[in-house]
Amino acid sequence: MALDNWNRNNPYWWKEKADELHKSVFPKIKHLDEQQSYRSAANLRHMRLYGNFELMGLQNYQYARQSSAYNTTNRVTFNIVQSMIDTVVSKITKNRPKPTFLTDGGDFSLQQRGKKLGKFAEGRFQSAKYYQIATQAFMDACIFGTGAIKFFRDGTEIKAERVMIDEIIIDDSEALYGAPRQIHQKKQIHKDMVKAMFPDKHGFIDQLGLGSEYYNSNTQNDMITVVESWHLRSGKDADDGKHTITIENCTLFEEEYTKDYLPFVFIRWGTRPLGFFGQGIAEQLMGIQLEINKILKTIQVSMHLTSIPKVFVEASSKVVTAHLDNKIGGVIKYVGTKPSYESVSAIPQDLFQHLDRLFNRAYEIIGISQLSAQSAKPAGLESGKALREFTDIESERFQAVGMRYEESFMEAAKIFIDMSKDIYEETGEMKVKVKGEGFLETIDWKEIDLKEDQYMMQIYPTSSLSKHPSGRLSDIQELMQAGLIDPKLGLKLLDFPDLKSAMDRENAAIEDIEATIERIIDKGEYSTPEPYQDLQMGIKLMQQSYLLYRNKNVPEDRLELLTRWIEDAKSL
Repeated sequence: MALDNWNRNNPYWWKEKADELHKSVFPKIKHLDEQQSYRSAANLRHMRLYGNFELMGLQNYQYARQSSAYNTTNRVTFNIVQSMIDTVVSKITKNRPKPTFLTDGGDFSLQQRGKKLGKFAEGRFQSAKYYQIATQAFMDACIFGTGAIKFFRDGTEIKAERVMIDEIIIDDSEALYGAPRQIHQKKQIHKDMVKAMFPDKHGFIDQLGLGSEYYNSNTQNDMITVVESWHLRSGKDADDGKHTITIENCTLFEEEYTKDYLPFVFIRWGTRPLGFFGQGIAEQLMGIQLEINKILKTIQVSMHLTSIPKVFVEASSKVVTAHLDNKIGGVIKYVGTKPSYESVSAIPQDLFQHLDRLFNRAYEIIGISQLSAQSAKPAGLESGKALREFTDIESERFQAVGMRYEESFMEAAKIFIDMSKDIYEETGEMKVKVKGEGFLETIDWKEIDLKEDQYMMQIYPTSSLSKHPSGRLSDIQELMQAGLIDPKLGLKLLDFPDLKSAMDRENAAIEDIEATIERIIDKGEYSTPEPYQDLQMGIKLMQQSYLLYRNKNVPEDRLELLTRWIEDAKSL
């Protein structure tokens, strides 16, 4: 658990409070653990199905242990669960959703700040490696039903980490409708790390030993149980919001919690009518996987018993069995009935047909094709339009899942922005770097500080074009043939890595004009047109920009710079 480095400058502030929260937190956690025992057993079962080996448990001292004898005799040979999950994770997470902030009122200044706010959120995603973490959490959702991502501050940095869902503890009675007002994270952490975070609590931390109920006696690396808890306020004016960090014998940290959200984002594969936790692919396919295992076991035993040819020898005949060997051109001496070799096929074809039906039914339940699982393109689908139609048919099945995945990015962006605002109010400074096309751009929070009622956030994919080079080429060719885009713009949209050097030169003219327009609109900086520029294209783009921005309350002096550039370019 990444515990927040709160109050490092004054680590003894807590002594002013004579609280003993740990005495109420740990009995409550023990009670909730009993409620969650069935869910932990289900999570372990689903992890075994995906991982294809017999885990002893999901705790930090159990996950690497397994029963080798059991694992050898009961190993799944055709793991349909893992195949489905890997395919779905690749399909859903290939898009990198980006938050876009639409401002209310249409004022140019607000629009520019909204644009920079989108870049700021993107920079936060990049610095926290949120896309990689979201992919891991989505895989957890497919395996366990629910994936969790936690957000926390480390000084002036905002970080995110994937949390194993088995560490999350809630009260099922409180979360009947899926929105608990308190949440706990229970995790095993090394003593030295806890002492480094809370240097004034060494005595309490060292007291935790073999006699402790929560001490991990199966390992010698001094891991102790730490519980971090959050409780939301009962109302806007209430003061009962709490954030605490406790161990069995001590409250390490306590503060008032005034946020109206819990610092987690949860991703679910499937939702349930009641309750907090979702349903995963492993649970949906468990029955089919068990039936497949049973059939494969039957086939395996049958093959071992009957697949090897047998020699039939009459009991009264005098056959030398030593002559029954694998030598080429061997001689077999016998008196009486001649021995005969027989191959017996004892495996009915209906068994294999039923196995194929189960495989097909598994794909139908999840909603993907076997071609997707095999990363194969359907025969005969060459054009971008045909590939899009084929993809759309599959995508409709994942629409609800895709929406939940994209909504997690909206929730993450809100948390990033809220925490950034807190840091700016505390320190007076908050900047983030954003990766651009070959450069880094620094976004300062003071240039984009917007109130929540001034914008509306939406999520868009990184690119609406196909991901595969052949599909992207077909998309752009169709747009150019329809006259919807200029060939030069089409070349820019290709963006093939192996053509980057050539395309950079080809796109230099249009990018130079676009950079000139951006400097005029954003900063009011004027650059005189030069004969070496593509002036005809520049005049067209400047005219389009003038018509676009004159209805968006752009300052008049900047519109005049656009018309001035057009006139100067015409004179050349």
